[in-house]
Amino acid sequence: MDQHLLDRFYKGACTPDEVKAVLEWFKNQKLTPEQELEMKELWAQAGHHQSEPAYAHDADKTWRSLEALIQKDTQNQEPEAKVLPLQPNAWTKWMRVAAAILLPLGLIWFVASQYFQKEMVVGKMMAVQTAPGEWKTVQLEDGSSVVMRPGSKVRYLVPFAQNRRDISLEGEAFFQVAKDKNRPFVVKSGTIYTQALGTSFNIRYQSKDTAISVALATGVVKISKGETGEETTLAKLVPGQQLVFNRRNQRHAVDTYKAEEVLGWKDGVLYFKKASLEEVVNKIENWYGVQVEVQGMGPASKETWSYTGEYRQQSLPQVLEGIGFVKNFTYQVNQNQVQITFKRP
Repeated sequence: MDQHLLDRFYKGACTPDEVKAVLEWFKNQKLTPEQELEMKELWAQAGHHQSEPAYAHDADKTWRSLEALIQKDTQNQEPEAKVLPLQPNAWTKWMRVAAAILLPLGLIWFVASQYFQKEMVVGKMMAVQTAPGEWKTVQLEDGSSVVMRPGSKVRYLVPFAQNRRDISLEGEAFFQVAKDKNRPFVVKSGTIYTQALGTSFNIRYQSKDTAISVALATGVVKISKGETGEETTLAKLVPGQQLVFNRRNQRHAVDTYKAEEVLGWKDGVLYFKKASLEEVVNKIENWYGVQVEVQGMGPASKETWSYTGEYRQQSLPQVLEGIGFVKNFTYQVNQNQVQITFKRP
């Protein structure tokens, strides 16, 4: 929502179409936690107006007027209509409401929660990010924990809402969810939503990757696609199953997985499976927080390059030594710079 438009709304300077747009935005029942927080911040930014005489009003009278107008328009509204109709003779009424409805701030939240039955989140948005080579375990206020792989980011509200626990992820993380039958734990990763009451699971979602994967360790999770209220259920997983969603063709598949391969990272296991040179380099850079330069490898050789290996809590030199022995290269490490040089055949 544009702040300038809100200011015009306060001053009663909006056109009928602009008033409709603001009121419909305010009434939207499909706001994400991030949007709810943005909404609150916008009200707070505009709050300085409440000390101005031009915006003085009777809060009780405003509420009664608003309720009456909403009920009247709701009765006259066609079933399929999505926008409240504004009759010309109702314009002055709407302008009186527009001049007063948003103040004081407490009335806004009362209107939103009581009439629209939408809980406005008052919590603070938190963002936790891990840099390459950095690992973190985040303890949430509900008792759940999130183990974050390097190069990952989570966002969530503190405290959670009263009816659900929402968190968004980019990267890879393992979630150990505390049981709470009244508040589902929902992780958003791209267009995929993973819902649990009390369980543990792993999600991998990188914006540059084609696939989003959800692997269940314990309990049960429901995985859906789309926003709340319009979501399509893709699958319900049992322990040992993994869903892989292809973002290009919008298809998904459910299969079993090897725990060491998918979950081993949180225990310090660096795993490669038929990895290309680019994949090996990217994983080493992210895992150890270094920059890798490759020399002596021709384009044709890169296309046929493939490596499978497993390293449990081993240092960077140990990993490079192991891969170099198999793939015939030498290496040099200088602080956070790594140079790999392939030997001539």
